[in-house]
Amino acid sequence: MTEQTTPSNDPDSTLPPRRGKRGPRSDKPERIMAFLQDYFARYHYPPSVRDIVEGCKLSSTSVADYNLKILEREGHIRRDRERARTISLTQPVSPVQPTRVEPTVSPLKIPLLGSIAAGTRSLVPEGVDVDHAEGRISVTSDMLAGRDPERVFALTVRGDSMIDALIADNDTVILEETPNVSNGQMAAVWLREENICTLKRLYYEQGQVRLQPENPTMDPIFTDESNMQIQGRVVSIIRRPH
Repeated sequence: MTEQTTPSNDPDSTLPPRRGKRGPRSDKPERIMAFLQDYFARYHYPPSVRDIVEGCKLSSTSVADYNLKILEREGHIRRDRERARTISLTQPVSPVQPTRVEPTVSPLKIPLLGSIAAGTRSLVPEGVDVDHAEGRISVTSDMLAGRDPERVFALTVRGDSMIDALIADNDTVILEETPNVSNGQMAAVWLREENICTLKRLYYEQGQVRLQPENPTMDPIFTDESNMQIQGRVVSIIRRPH
């Protein structure tokens, strides 16, 4: 016997279940975007998802990823989910730097050790040698973000290999002397076999290191980690007057 279904008297019984109404948009995408702009302006390299979680006081990395997808869909950012720290902004931001030294703040003097560009050796292999500095430049403690002034130096950039990171020819980069940098950070790197020092963003990949320029017309450099010596990590930029 075939069971017959008695029609319901409820006129809505044949309609699909109602979905809850979407409330007002969360402010998380805007908070993350503001954090990204500030992070890029201060450090000149992308934050990790964990940095975003902590900086925006989010509950989890999945919440950060969900809102990053919103920003990506709206065209505010680009990213490569196959690698860490690959978020980039579609609109450039100006580096955070004081335009003048307040009278109540004593300027700090750091050594200017010459210039750096792909194909130009500008630092000695043994490390930073302040005794051979071209001179000293004035900076403020804000530009060093709490770093020890005794471990900070400056280089003049030659060329446009990092132009998309807002570092142009004749700008000055301020670096912290260190033998190690995190994935995705910018650093001055001496290549032993080639006997050159170059400014690039570093990515550690499958037993080798990719030195990535920030210029779509230029190819990355691939090298073994044993062939390179990190001379310093970029902490700030002083842009040339236009």
